[in-house]
Parts: sequence; structure tokens; C-alpha cells
Amino acid sequence: MVQSPAITRDGQGIVTAMAEKDTEEKHHFEDEQGKTDKERETKEADERNEPPAPQHSVLSKYEKVYIIFMAALAGFFSPISSQIYFPALPTLAQYYGKTTTLINLTVTTYMIIQGIAPAFVGNFADISGRRPAYILAFTIYTAANIGLAVHDSYGALLGLRCLQSAGSSATSSIGYAVAADIASPAERGKYIGPMTAGSMAALSLGPVIGGLLVRYLGWRSIFWFLVIISGAFLVVYTITVRETARKVVGNGSIVPAELWRLSVFQCLSPTRYRRTKTQDTSQPQRSKLSYINPLKSFVVFADKAGLINLCLIGIAYLSCIAVMTNTANMFGDLYNLDSLKIGLCFLPFGMTGCIGSLAAGKMVDMNYRRMARKYNFPLDHQSNRGSDAFPFEKARLQIAIPVVIITGLTLIPYGWVLQQRVHLVAPLVLQGILGFCVTATVNVLMTLLVDLFPQTPASASAAANLVRCWLGAVTAAVIEYMITGMGLGWCFAFFGFVTLASLPFLWIEYTHGMKWRRSKQERERC
Repeated sequence: MVQSPAITRDGQGIVTAMAEKDTEEKHHFEDEQGKTDKERETKEADERNEPPAPQHSVLSKYEKVYIIFMAALAGFFSPISSQIYFPALPTLAQYYGKTTTLINLTVTTYMIIQGIAPAFVGNFADISGRRPAYILAFTIYTAANIGLAVHDSYGALLGLRCLQSAGSSATSSIGYAVAADIASPAERGKYIGPMTAGSMAALSLGPVIGGLLVRYLGWRSIFWFLVIISGAFLVVYTITVRETARKVVGNGSIVPAELWRLSVFQCLSPTRYRRTKTQDTSQPQRSKLSYINPLKSFVVFADKAGLINLCLIGIAYLSCIAVMTNTANMFGDLYNLDSLKIGLCFLPFGMTGCIGSLAAGKMVDMNYRRMARKYNFPLDHQSNRGSDAFPFEKARLQIAIPVVIITGLTLIPYGWVLQQRVHLVAPLVLQGILGFCVTATVNVLMTLLVDLFPQTPASASAAANLVRCWLGAVTAAVIEYMITGMGLGWCFAFFGFVTLASLPFLWIEYTHGMKWRRSKQERERC
């Protein structure tokens, strides 16, 4: 770089050049690491004589990882309770002397309650905290499993399965709310990813575990197994996991006054958990319980972007249920597989689903940071402050749209491959692709849903759970009739065309979502 004579005649030019170089290095560091955004935000606030905004969360990285691990583990129980039960259905029908239709009714009622219960528990988690909601849910769930392990009548089986569903079904919704509590939008994807991964792992491992337990220890061992793991989780959670609900603890800097809101670790060593960082006073502590209003979940249906998200999540889950429900019967008939090999056929979908959820989380966060730099938006902002200035919809849907296209294009040939009895590897490979794409789609859309409803993430997630479970129940009920009437090829082609037909709605949200959100926030301010 050649300096002009006017600059080199004094030291001012050297200082200016050095300052410019330092500025370039600083900008490069920000682009690569994203660690100076908070400092820049604080400096700008000082220039405006304003106090710096508090951090989104004062929890350390390791605290966040542990809390998300426990939340993902909690979300594991609802799908595994459903999947682990399937291998026992023929045995239960024989034990009680009931028809397959009556035994299948225990599956249908489970899925119906699975859609309704999160609306109550999710709203309870939003107004009273995540800890009491988790503890209540797992107490009900463990008690129901004990009853299922010792019961001796069909009526008890039917009723206790409903109670089991009520206890376990909300854990996933609460988990998404926990991710929203502790993770800013810039890092939310990598924390929501494990939530979906836990559910997918349960979908693939459940039938295998259930088949082994029924084969070697009898059907009651399924419920004793669930009693042991749920009881152990409840004890560990109660002892170690702190409250994260922002209405109760803000960004984690507020320690609740009520003992029942504290973990055992906090009660034994309270000074260790007293935060010294800037407290978040924007979220007042809720000292009293409010009335539970399950209708809060239905507010999402009245929001344009929220409704599109729910429909797309439902379509993705509908395709998942169609594939998973069909696997056991079709693979056994078409490829002459025994029960153990059929159980192993669930693994590709579940394993790639885990990978897809984690990969989608990383991609969502990377794209968010890229767009934050483009719009000069702080990475560590609180999602309810100034969120109308950032295009969340574009940052998330740029990842979702290509994945939805791949999902539709993979579903179309899946049925034809089965119908033509192509080698077993072919449908399993297609299942692996579907597992990756479906879970990646759900992960991205759930992240966006939490972005759109930062004040009530558990209730918003409960609305998504309602759509998923009820559409799943309908799909499970009609899939055999569709295959009989349409054939395998056209049946799954239909699901592929429905998936591709949803793309225009995603594009509408992509182009108009930010405008809708601004109008909504303006109405709320009035």
C-alpha cells in the first residue's frame, strides 16, 4: 500500500493506517468468531447513555449443554412409550382374549391424549415454570407405568395407557421451551436439534427394545423397564436441573424465592447459584400460580405464519407416520423378514433422523449468523426485543425449502420401489434419506415457531404437537385402506405430491412473514 506524501510527513498517517488495519482485523474476527457483537452492542449503548441490554442467558456453555441433554432425554419418553408397545400387541390380544381392533384402540386413545395433554401441561409450564411441569409430568408417567405393569384387566389397560400418554406427551413441548429459554436465536438451532434427535432415536430403538423384552421377559417387562428409567430420570432431574422459564428466573440471574422452584443442588448450596452478572429485570418473577388456559395453544392457529408452520410440521410428520407404520407389515410380507430383522429395518430412518436434526440445527445457526452480519443485527439479543428488525423467516426457511423439495422427490419413488420388490437396500436407503429430511424440516420449522412465539414457546410447541399427533393418528388409521385402494406406488406418490404442494405456502411465509410479524407486534403495542 503506497502512502501519499501528505500522510507520511507526520505520525498521523501512521496512526491512521494502523487504526484502519486494526479495524479490518477486528471485523475479520467478528465475522469468524462472532464474539465481539456483545461488546459492540454495549459500546453503542454507552454512546447513547443507555445501560447495556442483559445477556439472553447467564448460564455457562456446560450448564446449557447439560440442561438440553436432560430436556432431550425427557423428550425421549413419549415416542418410546408408543413404539416399545407395538411388539406386545399380539401377546396382549391373546392374554385378554380381545380382538386386534380392541387392542389397537389402546394405541388410538394414546395418540388422541398425546395431542390434547400438551395444551394443558405446556401452558402450565409457561406460567409456572419448566421444573414443576416436568416433575408433575414424570410423576404421572411413572405412576401410570407401575399400574400398567401390575394391572390385570382390559379396562385398566385402556385407562392407564391414557394416563401414561398424558404424563409423557408434553415433555417434548416443554423441551422446546427450555431451548428458547437458554439459547438466543443465533444459537437456538444447535440446542433444538438434540430435542428432535432424541425423539427420532426413540422411534427407531423402541420396536427393537420392545421386541427383545417381550421375547425374553414377557410383556409386563416393558412397563417395568419404563418405570425404572423414568423413575431414575425424575430423581436426577429433581436433584440437578435448575429452573429456566424466563417469566420466573429471567435470563437465569434471578433465583426464585420459593423452595419448590429450586433444584436440590440450589437448596443445599444457594450462594453458588447467585448470579453476579447484570440481572434481567425485563421479565418479572411470577410468585403465584395462574390459572391454566389450554386455549393459549390455539392462538398459534390464528397467526398466519404460525398456521403455515403448523401445517408444514403436520405434513412432514404425516409422511413420517406413513413410512413407519407401513414398515413392519410391508417389509415382513414382501421380504419375508422375521420380527427381529423387521425391528432392525427401523434403524436407518431413526439414525439418519438423528443426524438430520443435528445437522439442521448447525445449518440454521450458521445461516442466522450470516444474515445477522448482513443486517448488522446483534447475535446475543433477546428475541422479544426488536425482533421486528430481523427476517427470522428468511433465515430459517432458506434451509427448510430445499429439504422439503428433497422429501417430496424421495417419497414419490418409495412406494414404487416396494411395489416392484426391488432389493431391500433400495427402500432402506430411501428411508434413510426421508429420515434425514423429515427431521431436518421439523427441526427448522420448530425453531422458527419458537422465534415467532418467544413469550409462550411451550404453548406454541404444544399446538405443533396437537397437529402432529392427530394427523399421525388419522394417517395410521387410513394408511392400510389407502394402500389397498391405491397400491403402494400411488399411495406414497400421493404423500410426495402433498409435500411438494406445500412449497407455495412456505414461499408466501418467506416473502410476507416479516411484514405479518411487524403488523402483529404493532397491534400488541397498541
